[in-house]
Amino acid sequence: MSVASESESSSGAEETPDSLTEFALETLLSTQDGWRGFARKAVARWPEEPPLALVFALVNASAQIEAIFAEGSPARVAAEHGFRVAGLLAADLYAMQTLGLPNVRAADLIAYWRRHDDYFLRL
Repeated sequence: MSVASESESSSGAEETPDSLTEFALETLLSTQDGWRGFARKAVARWPEEPPLALVFALVNASAQIEAIFAEGSPARVAAEHGFRVAGLLAADLYAMQTLGLPNVRAADLIAYWRRHDDYFLRL
């Protein structure tokens, strides 16, 4: 399933949801701790994307991992981490909305993390 992006950054084709999902797959499967840096790296690489695009990419990548790898595979642990990080990002977005903070760009997450919840900055 492909979803058209409403915003394009200066990088052009790299800014598609498919690229974000590919990045999530690569990050989750790169090392056992690959999931730790996903949020920071994705925000830095796609600052103008809607934050929910990051959540979608993680859920999509994690679902693909679950579909491809058998139960008991170490890759399935990466999928679990991906789902967990997606949930935490969604919780941050809800908190941002509740506080009336800007939340339309992935870069808005950085400001929230710096002022309210530095979990992803320390992870």
